[in-house]
Amino acid sequence: MTWVEQVHGRATRVTLVQALYLAPPMQPFRFLIALSRSFLRHGCASLAASLAFFSLLSLFPLVFLLLYGLSFVVSHDVIGEQVLLSVLKGFLPSMGEHVVTELHRVSALETVRWAVFLTFVWFGALVFYELDYALNVVFESTWRRHPLISTAIAVASLGVTGLILILSYVATQAVDFLTAYAPRLWGLDLLALAAHDLFLTYTLPFSLAFLTVTGLYRLVPRRRPQWREAMIGALTFSLLWVAAKLLFVIYGTYATVYGDLYGSLLEIILTLLWCYYSAALLLIGAEVAHRLQQQAQVLSSAVTKAVQSDHALPKSPST
Repeated sequence: MTWVEQVHGRATRVTLVQALYLAPPMQPFRFLIALSRSFLRHGCASLAASLAFFSLLSLFPLVFLLLYGLSFVVSHDVIGEQVLLSVLKGFLPSMGEHVVTELHRVSALETVRWAVFLTFVWFGALVFYELDYALNVVFESTWRRHPLISTAIAVASLGVTGLILILSYVATQAVDFLTAYAPRLWGLDLLALAAHDLFLTYTLPFSLAFLTVTGLYRLVPRRRPQWREAMIGALTFSLLWVAAKLLFVIYGTYATVYGDLYGSLLEIILTLLWCYYSAALLLIGAEVAHRLQQQAQVLSSAVTKAVQSDHALPKSPST
């Protein structure tokens, strides 16, 4: 090997090492600081408030339309009493049963059902448009999507929500069937009851949230992250969300002291507060996915420049 080839090889190695050090894996503390700055810079607190408001505004219309669509597949009573009760109790801690009771009462009014059906396009588009806008702000997308495409995404999101509701019903029935054969202890199905409550309260909501949010992070933003980055962000959201459920249940038990002050509005306030916390955690998970996406892009760009500079070096004549 000639002297030029030795220099050429050394330059190649140094360039690649430098490229790897341009985007080193961030330390956890530095990563959290950068994540907090991005959360504040993108105005995620205000975006979470908007998402919470539109989620609460469209809760009843969306549920009514889902009930109407799923009634062609499953009995309306089965959906109202079993599916909605189990799902909303998992996603709305300490409030799901009250919400289901009100939904079941109001859904019996045919005029309300028709009014909600006619106004669904408006209310449904609001929450999905806001979700699309919030995620694209976090992922720093610059170009705008066509309104028809955004509408199609909103309708598809509703269909996915109905599919998730059906899957949750099937999973619940499967767990009920399996736990029926659990071993008995002193005449009580302790294992069956524990497995059933654990599945409905934590496992099912965690799994559905992880799968749904992974799809949101991967498909909704116009600057789409990779599946790995979307899954890490969704896992962050799901873990924080399940932990927040435990804390919110404890908070809900102490919040009953405000019943004399707020009266019947207390349930709405708690629901809105929980929607805000969930939306904030959703945007935190999106920030995690976006930070990982930026690191991957910087590393890929650095390696590409290193390879280009390697090919640009003159080749020495062989001796």
